[in-house]
Amino acid sequence: MSLNDVSPRLRAHSFALFSVFATFGLAAGCFTGGPGGTDSDESETTGPECPIGTLDCPCTTGGGCDPGLMCTEDNICVTEEILTECGNGTVEAGEACDDANEDDTDSCTTLCQPPSCTDGIVSGDETDEDCGGSCEAGCGFAGICVSDEDCAFPNCNPDSLSCDPPTSCSHLQNNDPDLEDGVYFIDVDGTGEDDLYPAEQVFCHTNKDGGGWTLVFIASDDGMDTWTWNNRATMGDEPAAVGDVGFRSLDYMASAYHEMAFTDVLFIHQPSNVWAHYGDVGDGLVNVGSVIGATDSPQCNSNLGGNGYALVGGTLTANATMCDTDLYFNLGDHEDTQAACMDFGSPANTAAFGPVWSSNFGDGCPFDDPAEVGVGPHGPCGACPASFTSMEFPALGYAAALDLNTGTAKAGENYLQMYVR
Repeated sequence: MSLNDVSPRLRAHSFALFSVFATFGLAAGCFTGGPGGTDSDESETTGPECPIGTLDCPCTTGGGCDPGLMCTEDNICVTEEILTECGNGTVEAGEACDDANEDDTDSCTTLCQPPSCTDGIVSGDETDEDCGGSCEAGCGFAGICVSDEDCAFPNCNPDSLSCDPPTSCSHLQNNDPDLEDGVYFIDVDGTGEDDLYPAEQVFCHTNKDGGGWTLVFIASDDGMDTWTWNNRATMGDEPAAVGDVGFRSLDYMASAYHEMAFTDVLFIHQPSNVWAHYGDVGDGLVNVGSVIGATDSPQCNSNLGGNGYALVGGTLTANATMCDTDLYFNLGDHEDTQAACMDFGSPANTAAFGPVWSSNFGDGCPFDDPAEVGVGPHGPCGACPASFTSMEFPALGYAAALDLNTGTAKAGENYLQMYVR
């Protein structure tokens, strides 16, 4: 081996040895200085000897070195690994193979090892790095693919030949009928890119009337004034994200609330677990915020009672306080005239914004004091304190009418979750 085949550190070391030999005529057995010395001039001439046959020291007269070392052409003992070179066509220490090419798809990779699904390169029949092909792991979003089988989520875009993400919990569950409740990544527009609707983590509920439900909203009695009249636009068509999907008993709004097109809505109350499923609330083209934002506020149509969005599944039942099980949005108080209902300044117009149910709190059905069965916002009224518009009222929808809020107040034990699909 020539000096050029040795590392720069060894070449420098060898040159130093040559200089010492040439200048002082020292014997090949040992020399002063070397490992263990300091940066001072004195240490370079008075340091410990370099034992023959040890690492970075001269070889023995016969070209020998300690076990695990080998002698270079420059008569220096080095570790065998330093001389190993993947790609030279020779199988050396630590190599399983060496075919002297840069093809990672054949039986020997550029790591001089057989292809594997953990080698950090695209090897063997993988379609992308350590995924796809015969690898058990499917490729993630934007990973390279040839067919759906290459992707962790089975959706290989035939145009880009890359793995597309699921667009909703329903999309995810349709491709995995055994999907369990949990937090998953979705991308509403399905591109997998950091675009208008970037991928986000959402909670998927996988049973109750077929499953495929994406959690988009929570109203909680958590002591926080989040869903207030002053902030009601966030429940309408003003994009917002609130809370954390990891804390599903507290006030929460997923970005999907303002992004995901839907048809059906599911409400689940806790701690009662009373739930209600409403069909055809959306048209499959718009999101929840758009539907609520496009609904007039307040709703004062005297013929609306019993003609809201009909219950199609669940355990919700009406009682004397809750007039029916239909779902409504943005109700005004119907206990007086229609003119009073339309006037937020009228003495007792306890209007509600967002999801609300039909109630009777002493003045008859339908729609008496709707704020008492809303999910937070209480409208202003002539007899109401000004502070009402900045307060959240934890009636939690139908739960107030049915006396379901049995958990500790302001502790996040009473909450109403809203899902869409």
